[in-house]
Amino acid sequence: MADLAPEPARPGSRRAPTLQQVAAAAGVSRSTAARSLGNYGTVDPVLRERVLEAARELGYRRNALASSVSSGRSSTVGVVISDIEDPHFARAVRGIIDAAGARGFDVILANTDEKLEAERSAVKVFLDKRVDGFIVTPSSGMVSTHLDEILQMPRPLVLIDRFLPGLDCDWVGADDYTSTYAVIERLAGEGHRRIDLVAATSRSAIEIEQGISQPISPIAKRIQALRDAAAACGVRYRLHTGAMSRDRTRQVVRAALDLPDPPTALLASYSEIALTAFQELRQRGLSVPGQLSLVSLDDAEWMTVSSPTISAVQRPSYAMGVRATEVLLARLAGDGPAVRQHTLPNRIVDRESIGTSSTMAGPSGRKGIR
Repeated sequence: MADLAPEPARPGSRRAPTLQQVAAAAGVSRSTAARSLGNYGTVDPVLRERVLEAARELGYRRNALASSVSSGRSSTVGVVISDIEDPHFARAVRGIIDAAGARGFDVILANTDEKLEAERSAVKVFLDKRVDGFIVTPSSGMVSTHLDEILQMPRPLVLIDRFLPGLDCDWVGADDYTSTYAVIERLAGEGHRRIDLVAATSRSAIEIEQGISQPISPIAKRIQALRDAAAACGVRYRLHTGAMSRDRTRQVVRAALDLPDPPTALLASYSEIALTAFQELRQRGLSVPGQLSLVSLDDAEWMTVSSPTISAVQRPSYAMGVRATEVLLARLAGDGPAVRQHTLPNRIVDRESIGTSSTMAGPSGRKGIR
């Protein structure tokens, strides 16, 4: 039986080319054309390229819904991010989109604004849309049933940035412990003995210090590194929490600076906290680093053009997004790494905001404790 040739389009006709026509033009079976265009199953690379070329020449557009029904795959990844306005997460999402697109996958994105109920709703919608896998930044530090439901479907799940103990899935994040520890050693080497950390967590400092409650994993790792490095270097540290908005951050920073024994070095857990702290220091007329050293544990572009430029920890945001996508797609293919935790190194960028404590005058003009 002779292969069917593509039907010539009638004048004025808007009839879209069919899968059968693509298969005929490529000289393959309909099922081979479907697997090639749907990016599932096994197809000889030469035949796949022939099908794709025929589809381009005919202007064929795949019916994604029909393909997902027949193949069980939608070629989509559901991404649930806690705060897309955060530059760190924005760069991570760009990495996800680039890596997914290179493999023929589309990305559906949801932003939760750190709200657990919004996260649950996004997961439900994506499950209904039959996405092939999930990349999620959890808004809660506790294992939630909606994430367990993803694994029970079953769908592969990769947590990015934040780790949840007890959940049997992959995690891709940064080595925040090692970089924070190195920052404390750097400050101690400059003579600092009073180092305060301002953190974006609603948990109180007392609850965290007593082990009653723990913040999300990146902040928890930074706090643990602060404790350990302070003990090793003979440094006294204080933890200030509640910096969940710009106004609250300003209040927290003011309270730290107004203490009888203010810090000689201030750490900001995120770039937005560092910006608000820097603005508060400028408004008070305090010199950085002459009167107070400032370090951000999360880098941002503005820190390269401020005066002084701000020393920071540069997190591999884009690389985290790429790696999370690679792991997810490997799991979808029935493969993937033997390990579940994938830790990428941070990089400390030493700029101009770290001074020597022995030459430092505190906010009241008196010398800082050495």
